[in-house]
Amino acid sequence: MILVHKVVIITLLTIASAMTLPIQAATSSVFLDTDRAFTFEAGSGLYRVRFNYTGENWTHADVAGIRIQTTKPIAILPMQYTEPSAMQPGAMVNGLHIGKQWNTITQRALATRLKARGFFVLTPSITQYGEDLPGFQALEHFIAGVHKGNTNVQTVLLTADAHIPNAQNPVPGAQMLVTGTNDRNREWEAHLQQHIAPFYESVSLGNRGARVRGGLSNEEGSSAAWHPLIERAAEYGPEVTIIEVARAIDIVEQAGSIKQGEAWASPLFDAIADAMQSWAVRD
Repeated sequence: MILVHKVVIITLLTIASAMTLPIQAATSSVFLDTDRAFTFEAGSGLYRVRFNYTGENWTHADVAGIRIQTTKPIAILPMQYTEPSAMQPGAMVNGLHIGKQWNTITQRALATRLKARGFFVLTPSITQYGEDLPGFQALEHFIAGVHKGNTNVQTVLLTADAHIPNAQNPVPGAQMLVTGTNDRNREWEAHLQQHIAPFYESVSLGNRGARVRGGLSNEEGSSAAWHPLIERAAEYGPEVTIIEVARAIDIVEQAGSIKQGEAWASPLFDAIADAMQSWAVRD
């Protein structure tokens, strides 16, 4: 009787686990543009990328297309933040950099929801390619390569904004950064904004909506440049955005901590996943 009881419990736990986080089906990828030579190759498995880069054009991705062997819509959820001692630690709250912690939370939260909604989810991380400028080049070109090689791809990166204004970000807070050097998909932008508006109303935070980040410099790696992660991928498909969920200090004030921000922002994660799903299956 005890043995049967244990078997039932294990079975129920297995079913519950499968319901909350479906197993990502094994798949493969192939490189397109095989008639060309590429100088750089980085990453491994599904995350391998081949590209050329001269250091002169940060808005263009000369990359081999990466065809993902799946019939599912594809979601790319990048991890672009590094450890505090590296080159992009993210916003600071109470003396601590929280970029990587919040990006980890948001990447996991969206991946769980999108897998459950039928997406094939890619989670490329800067740590796979190196937490330095060449690593960022590889990460950005990988995202561009997937957009180049497939037709139903959306890239969404959720971040927490710093609270100190600067020339590129004069009004910190919730906003949806989109391409400024390629044709925008304003219908897609509006679709996401429509879904997330109720969350911002419920927490009494303003949301600037979709905007071009803009830039004051053409210098590669400069903080004054347009965001290359967006521009390089948007060259092959404009459904690419970095969404500042809110100022990091606002998340901490409303949720209690960045960690508790996961529960606080849960309705937002649901809304974004719903928006991405309905976009992917539109007629």
